[in-house]
Amino acid sequence: MSKNRFLFILLIPGMVALAKEKGAPPMASGAPGERSCATSKCHASYDLNSGPAEITFKGLPEVAEVGKIYDLTLQLNQKGARSFGFQVTVADEAGNPLGTLLVTDEGTTQLVDPARYAEYSSRQYLTHQKNGVKAPKKGISQEWTFQWQAPAEGLTPAHFHLAVNAGDGNKKKTGDHIYTREFLVAAAE
Repeated sequence: MSKNRFLFILLIPGMVALAKEKGAPPMASGAPGERSCATSKCHASYDLNSGPAEITFKGLPEVAEVGKIYDLTLQLNQKGARSFGFQVTVADEAGNPLGTLLVTDEGTTQLVDPARYAEYSSRQYLTHQKNGVKAPKKGISQEWTFQWQAPAEGLTPAHFHLAVNAGDGNKKKTGDHIYTREFLVAAAE
């Protein structure tokens, strides 16, 4: 066995552990032009959006106001699921980043480091932390809380793109359902 192949085999367990701590990989929100963890074959046991999940996204206004900060809460329920994850991004009609996502609970959510994807996207991505995947009760995710600040100028309709994972808790990429959703918020005139 070559030295390079041996080194690669030794690094794989560390890379897998690192990925779980870092949340969903960048650009996995299911937004136009992006993949999800189902389409990238990360969690591909089931077809995208094929399970019985209930996704609740609270705090989104019907109409956003310039510069205003909105408190948002995301939760996923699916009978039998033992672990959960998510990623969200916000874009305008053309797919450009819109506003600012803000972490309010560093124990369960985080922003994906833009250095990991800067050459591919200028959007912001917010995802779960390692402690954010634990289900407080079988079939019910934690309530992930975060904020979105509308831009101070140039506010247009906001497209919230999110991908969520309802996992079976086996710590493998099998047996998990992935869902994508888009929520549209109008801009104040």
